[in-house]
Amino acid sequence: MGDTLDVVVDLGDVGETAADAVLLKYAQGFHGADGAVARRLEEVGITTDTLAVLPGDHRFIETRGGLGAPWVLFLGTVRLRQFGYHEIRQFAVRALQLLEPRPALRHVACTVHGPNYGLDEDEAVLALVGGFVEAFQRGVGPRDLERLTVVEINPKRMERMRKALATGLGATAGVEPLPGGMGFRVRRTSRFVAAAPMASAGANSNEKPHAFVAMPFAPELEDTYHYGILGPVKAAGLLCERVDQATFDGPIIQRIRDRIDTAKVVIADLSLANPNVYLEVGYAWGRGKPTLMLVRDVRELRFDVSSYRCLVYRNIRHLEEVLSQELQRLL
Repeated sequence: MGDTLDVVVDLGDVGETAADAVLLKYAQGFHGADGAVARRLEEVGITTDTLAVLPGDHRFIETRGGLGAPWVLFLGTVRLRQFGYHEIRQFAVRALQLLEPRPALRHVACTVHGPNYGLDEDEAVLALVGGFVEAFQRGVGPRDLERLTVVEINPKRMERMRKALATGLGATAGVEPLPGGMGFRVRRTSRFVAAAPMASAGANSNEKPHAFVAMPFAPELEDTYHYGILGPVKAAGLLCERVDQATFDGPIIQRIRDRIDTAKVVIADLSLANPNVYLEVGYAWGRGKPTLMLVRDVRELRFDVSSYRCLVYRNIRHLEEVLSQELQRLL
């Protein structure tokens, strides 16, 4: 195995990425990028039954030109609601172990699992890359592996993931940034050494308190979340989790319940009067969870919550200020 590994976060579609192999999960059902790749493989005659594997099992399949990579590894995992930060880290280590008998693989691509269905974005990418780097530094993986690309289809999320990776690898001995800020070159050492955020991500994430954010999945509120809510939550020492989907199916609804049940605080933006957000607030109240309600215009409030205290924000900067104050008071 080589002495260096380039870890890169790049923009693109993992199904079209020109790598030697693509790594994907099968969480006892197809979700997100896993499902999109499965549909592409169906078009070249590879049925979904072939890809459906039990937890701990795997399929290493030739893609027949259906993907940008000639090979795909589907690794069976626990169900989506149980697939958390620790499981993400285990997935990364297990994937490199399974690819080890295939020395000719030089470039492996994957996606980050978790942010779309409720996990903290930074913690998820650090758990994934932390697992890969730890395994690599211990000598696990294909002999000729030299590049690992984390592929992200959303440009803004890609940039945020690069920043998160910098916090986990940037101050680590034996690591140097790659040109263009795309990622880092990791040198293999005798033991796993990483900055605290990466070393702990997926290892003791369950011990970290988190806030659950209920808000509409709407483009006009993206900056509200990333600049008005996320910063104060992280500054308060909490992971920040929200479900980044417009449509909720069974596994997603159960994930929401689970994360509200274990949240330190629930933050709900009632702007746009989204019914899903009101349902999440009702569930949080029923579970006795401290709930901070936000709205950009009181005229958007519905039902009886208009009689409850609600933080009205004028703009994102104002939201950042008032939410920081409320979290300090609450926590």
